[in-house]
Amino acid sequence: MSKKTLLVITIITFVVLFFTGCTKDDGTKTYITLMTVPIEATIPNGLHLDAILNITNTDPNNPEAVTNAQFGIFGFTNTQGEVEYYAYGKKESVLNDQIHLIEQGFYHVNYVYDGQTVSLSLKNGSSSLDKVNYGTGTPANYEGDLPFAFYTPTEQTGVYTFTDVTGTTVFRVYETFAGKNGNFFPANTDGTIVPGSLPVNAANEAMLQSQGTKAAARLLTTPINCQNIPFTFEV
Repeated sequence: MSKKTLLVITIITFVVLFFTGCTKDDGTKTYITLMTVPIEATIPNGLHLDAILNITNTDPNNPEAVTNAQFGIFGFTNTQGEVEYYAYGKKESVLNDQIHLIEQGFYHVNYVYDGQTVSLSLKNGSSSLDKVNYGTGTPANYEGDLPFAFYTPTEQTGVYTFTDVTGTTVFRVYETFAGKNGNFFPANTDGTIVPGSLPVNAANEAMLQSQGTKAAARLLTTPINCQNIPFTFEV
């Protein structure tokens, strides 16, 4: 074989390896474990706390083996008017009981809470959140009976106000996204939606109106106790 032919084969082999990757299955596993947001971490602008979970898990084969975790569920309303949920976590690789931290950040999760039962799973967990692409809808006057009797329409389209027990005026705006997914959202004093804000929660809204901001904040930050909810996921 000539040197020129050998050189061509070598180059072709290198190109194939470069574009297809050259990995070795050495038994390494990668996990994402959800956790409390560290003090030094930065919460991306537009990401809002929705709930705090207090999880207790038991091993059916060993009732005395109990694991606990407490962490926040954060969310934002995206450009389609849908809520996306995230939880802070750490991604680690494990090989032969050796643990290597890869990264920490906010990971996309499926989250549902119906007032009694919590459902939680990892969604698109390959990488952490880089930027919150929150949406801005179109203000529209709500059609039908308002969800709260204490909401008062203003002269601005889609903007409503109410006064809480302390005498503070609270602003809300009803917005739709491409003509659908309409919801009431927290608004600034000029009637514009608070960036990335979640749709108004009925229980929190009633508490805010009747007992004020501090009571509503306590309701938001009171942990939801739940059992046997996974918070470590293999990816």
